Amino acid sequence: MHVLLTNDDGAPHETASPYIKFLVEAIQKYTNWELTICVPASQKSWIGKAHLAGKDVSASYIYSAIDQPADNSFHGPFAHANADFAKDPKLKEWCLLDGTPATCADIGINHIAKKPVDLVISGPNVGRNCSALYSLSSGTIGGAMEAVQHGKRAVAVSYAFEANFFNDPKVLAEASLISVKLIEKLLSVWDARVDLYTVNIPLKTGLKLGETKCVMAPTLDNKWRRSLYTAESESHEQPASDIVDQSVTHGRTFKWTPDFDSVHKNLGDESVLNDTRAVAQGLISVTALKAAFKEIDDLNSGELSIE
Repeated sequence: MHVLLTNDDGAPHETASPYIKFLVEAIQKYTNWELTICVPASQKSWIGKAHLAGKDVSASYIYSAIDQPADNSFHGPFAHANADFAKDPKLKEWCLLDGTPATCADIGINHIAKKPVDLVISGPNVGRNCSALYSLSSGTIGGAMEAVQHGKRAVAVSYAFEANFFNDPKVLAEASLISVKLIEKLLSVWDARVDLYTVNIPLKTGLKLGETKCVMAPTLDNKWRRSLYTAESESHEQPASDIVDQSVTHGRTFKWTPDFDSVHKNLGDESVLNDTRAVAQGLISVTALKAAFKEIDDLNSGELSIE
């Protein structure tokens, strides 16, 4: 089986993308999948399924050690694939694109992969992607959705954590082992109605394959309770203005300040085990999705009269 791996956090990086090498190692260690990697050259979180319209995309290549998942160093980047590093069995080739996760899925499937892709894995995301608020904005899920538009099955994987940052190598290795085994299970029972699955694995002490419960759960349908931005207090200083027409180079600013705490506390109806509640309980959540907006069938027929 040929797998394309992408993400929205980019190439291996100590803070921006510290999880993906653990998954690469698990795939190489526990499966016989042929793996092609195509990820953004820099972090592209919260970008959904966007493409940068009208922008040409360029590629570069790096090579990292397979059996050192906590080491985020690499050789490169190189403008083209490097034949010497590519033939080293201890190294893995990564294609980096100066585009979005959706761009990486498209180009990865159609131009980078040397043979047809059977499955696209997007992730593992640094943080959860449960509830509608996260899912609709997620570049990780966006990359998986783009793969579906190219006729491929896809799985989006996210690692949820409660602390400010979670980087325990043992837990990350276990989460990646679980990811691989869970994806193998989903492939064996894939329902024809499903376009993609989104998976959330809680990073916690005690996470264990075969012991940590995994549940199928719907997405929590939630809303923001306030703006994602805070208006900065206006400066008393006048902004720089053009000497001819007095146009300004900058004005009032709005700071990115989403209220994540309230989102995490709002678990929805207690009688429903949704994806957000499952993760809060330390469970692995799996949600089956269609890569489309949900239609209201009984409203989408007949003539609409306008007078």
